[in-house]
Amino acid sequence: MMKEKRKIILVDIFFLRLAQTGIKTYIESLLDQIESYRGETFQFIVYPSPGKLRNQSFFKGKTARWKNWLFQLRYFSHKLIVLPVLSYWFKSDLVFSPDFLSPLGSRGERVSVIHDAFFWESPGHYHPLWRKIYLYLLTKSVQKGAHILTVSHFAKSQIAQYLKSAQPITAIPTGLDMPHRSRNAHVASPQTKPYFLHVGVMEKRKNLNTLIKAFALFSEQADKDYQLVLVGQRAPRATLDAFDEMMEQIKELGLEKKVILPGYVSQDTLSKYYQNALAYVFPSRNEGFGLPVLEAFAYGLPVIIGPQGALQEVGGPAVCCSKSFLPEDFAKALKLLAGDEKLREKLAALGTQRLEQFSGEKFFLSLQEYFKRILHG
Repeated sequence: MMKEKRKIILVDIFFLRLAQTGIKTYIESLLDQIESYRGETFQFIVYPSPGKLRNQSFFKGKTARWKNWLFQLRYFSHKLIVLPVLSYWFKSDLVFSPDFLSPLGSRGERVSVIHDAFFWESPGHYHPLWRKIYLYLLTKSVQKGAHILTVSHFAKSQIAQYLKSAQPITAIPTGLDMPHRSRNAHVASPQTKPYFLHVGVMEKRKNLNTLIKAFALFSEQADKDYQLVLVGQRAPRATLDAFDEMMEQIKELGLEKKVILPGYVSQDTLSKYYQNALAYVFPSRNEGFGLPVLEAFAYGLPVIIGPQGALQEVGGPAVCCSKSFLPEDFAKALKLLAGDEKLREKLAALGTQRLEQFSGEKFFLSLQEYFKRILHG
């Protein structure tokens, strides 16, 4: 019997030149799985070279406007011209784009990963021209038969409200190979007082002003001194950035010595912050998945979230969920965890179990089954 020829999957990672948050983690997790793949069903061709992109920083961080324009022009040229040509060059059976846009035409099937509904729900976060072009090309791509994949059932329900697709939208939760890191009492704490932790870019949608207000209310009632550590850098664009408002609020509330902003830190220092935190707090109002919840679980941290659909889906019973996005309700959650060590231990244990449901292997196996359904019907 003749052996079936392997299906060629062209994986487009051009966006890794720019990505710094969730999409970056998604792509890197995907690359890890591809590198360890030894199956006979698929041949994965990754373009551009991951090694070159990982060492590039030209388009990352707070960049000049001309750089933003250059990236967008290169990005659209890549999607509309380069990627279709490559699909025929490599004789691909499927072109996989983990960054929203598929080419309008190419050899084989096309799959786009839409991570959230931000393009529709938060237009102020994007340059009007680029947003208009993105949505136009996305709509045209779907009309021409591109398949849509997303990262959570919550994101699927949100996207379905805005994007009409002849193909069903499919949700495959993101997977991470994050080994559980036991809390090590011998790791020196970066702070001298117990603290709550948040890690991430300081974007407005992360709702950190609410967290600062909640921490102020909590501090007024606490029986000892606590700190709030906000690790991360400013958002790359002024329209997204919440840093100046946060600093003004910290000053108004007299929290200069209680709210710590270390900025961007090394991986070793970040690990120390995770290892010694009392709990992780993620008050974001708008997420497609919520990778920071899993990262906190990996360090054995209890997690506080707001009533946001994707975070509740990822966290399940392993998180402490504030009743609302009001500072008063977040303050109650802070007080609850600060005063109940057994609850912290229980949530940490549940978080470790929850993490196992989102492994990189499970994600990649589900992705392969998805490809098989598309290619074989």
